Amino acid sequence: MDRAAWVSLPLSLLSFLSCNAGKPLADDRVALIKQANDIVDVVGAYVALRPVGQKFKGLCPFHDDHRPSFDVDPRYQSFRCWSCGKHGDVISFIQEHERVDFREALELLARRAGITLEKKTASPQNRGRAFMLDVMRWAADLYHRCLLEAPLANGARRYLGERGLLGDTVRRFGLGFAPGNGDWLVQHAANAGIADELLVTIGLIAARKEGTGHYDFFRDRVMFPIRDGRGQTIAFGGRILPTSPAAATTGKYINSKETPLFTKSDHLYGLDQARLPAAKAGFIAVVEGYMDVLMAHQAGIAQVVAPLGTAVNARHVQNLRRVGVPRVVLVFDADAGGQTGVDRALEVFVSQDVELAVAALPEGLDPCDLLVQQGTEAFRAVLAGAVDALEFKLNQVAAREAASGIEGRRRAADAVLGVIALAPEMAGSAGAIKQQLIVTRITQRLALKEESVWARLKELRLQARSRERKSTGPASSAPAAVPNPPAPEEKELLQVLLAEPALVRVSAAEIHPGQIQHPATRELIQGLYDLQAEGAGLAHVPAERAFEMLRARLEDSRLATLALEMRAIGLQQPDRQTWLQRIVEEFQRKHRTEPARQEIKNQLRGVANDSAALELLRRLQTAT
Repeated sequence: MDRAAWVSLPLSLLSFLSCNAGKPLADDRVALIKQANDIVDVVGAYVALRPVGQKFKGLCPFHDDHRPSFDVDPRYQSFRCWSCGKHGDVISFIQEHERVDFREALELLARRAGITLEKKTASPQNRGRAFMLDVMRWAADLYHRCLLEAPLANGARRYLGERGLLGDTVRRFGLGFAPGNGDWLVQHAANAGIADELLVTIGLIAARKEGTGHYDFFRDRVMFPIRDGRGQTIAFGGRILPTSPAAATTGKYINSKETPLFTKSDHLYGLDQARLPAAKAGFIAVVEGYMDVLMAHQAGIAQVVAPLGTAVNARHVQNLRRVGVPRVVLVFDADAGGQTGVDRALEVFVSQDVELAVAALPEGLDPCDLLVQQGTEAFRAVLAGAVDALEFKLNQVAAREAASGIEGRRRAADAVLGVIALAPEMAGSAGAIKQQLIVTRITQRLALKEESVWARLKELRLQARSRERKSTGPASSAPAAVPNPPAPEEKELLQVLLAEPALVRVSAAEIHPGQIQHPATRELIQGLYDLQAEGAGLAHVPAERAFEMLRARLEDSRLATLALEMRAIGLQQPDRQTWLQRIVEEFQRKHRTEPARQEIKNQLRGVANDSAALELLRRLQTAT
């Protein structure tokens, strides 16, 4: 393993859980959880996979993957990205994707499979992602029942009926209502034994500025649960009732603040409902708001989602590509289509490996209005008329500058090239080809020479970079510090002990952990020594079981990946006892002889007598 790989390791293949006070979960329970969560099914909920031979391939969810470099192998229940190097099993996939630790990942998978785990006692502030998701689901159910049943939600039910939403749509998307009194949810949470600190963490309540106590973040609002791609509620959007006393002084729509569960710029409303319809339709449409999504789905056009108060960005597009959508159609209001929305769409089009198209609505209508006033076929026609983002922008500027002659064509070219110059360039040959096609299209539409367009694009890019440098200041030229890799004998010691746990007893008698300089290697070997000292009986433990026992002690999951990789190398060596003997001899030479040699060298520096120097040199040669 090279230095960079050693320093920056992916998450590991994990197969052991430590619960209350270090008491390990039975191996069969961990095995049961892994067996109940086929890796193809689990990963397939995040990434669109297609079978290739005995494996499945898709776009890696851990980096900006333009070519499918992500493999899932059902035979070994493992995944690997051949580009960024991330690899592991179903547990480590959940760890990496959900940004949780080993215990939380196992809890999430157990819940998915309907398996109950003994939970580690934790303070309300430190409960993990699985518990946060439970509380979000509790809140969504509470809001939903309030909307359907509570008399105080009469105004909300009347509002949704006036907007044309049917009961089936309301139930399918789990719409709810947050009453106007400021502590409705706070009181329900107190009755349910849910700590205020946790509700603050996930954005449902906030601390009062004056005095003590908390208040509901959402008040007098129709509630729209925001779900991830697997249908788990991670946040909410709220629409103030038009009849609310606060309607004139607060925002019409608000979303949850960013939390450990929710990053606004990553998620799209309705994606959990739109995934399968989008795969069948071959594209997904992105509209502006919640009601647009709901009305489209209600009308039978279910491949529709919406961003959450942000413009569509590269992260949105990457997530859509990973769920298997080859084409994205952005639906703009007629007045918004000529402004920043199209320019941002063009930037994404230029910088991402995606077919990004733009559809313009009739003037004065949003998708919801169009569906209500003109029906489903009118909206389908808008989607069918979408053109790619570059063509849409060219049509815009050509129409605007059509009567301005040569100068108008120059301004039109600058209007398009100026947007392209701001976009990050796609890497590799695919990026070069796309850039060539873009320039060729511009030259043909505006009747310009290709070399002139390339030259102007280069000028505009240089100008953009210059402005960026001035605004951000000079970048530091100091190289990032890279920790040293382990010494060969340290790495080999770890390999042989992980492959042959029976040799840990021998190694512990000969090599002290303090002799191991590399911190990660030292921590893993110390863990094996501790297991041996505690009477774990490693002499008769298979390598896989020893790894599981060691994993239960590791806080940093990257160490487990290191252990896994070192064990795999060690298992390739047949005579591990002889190998360990050679390693022990190397440690003895380096850690017993080296100090003596260094002492002789130090003496040599201060010797003026030739005969004394010769004697020291003879001693140095003997020590060597």
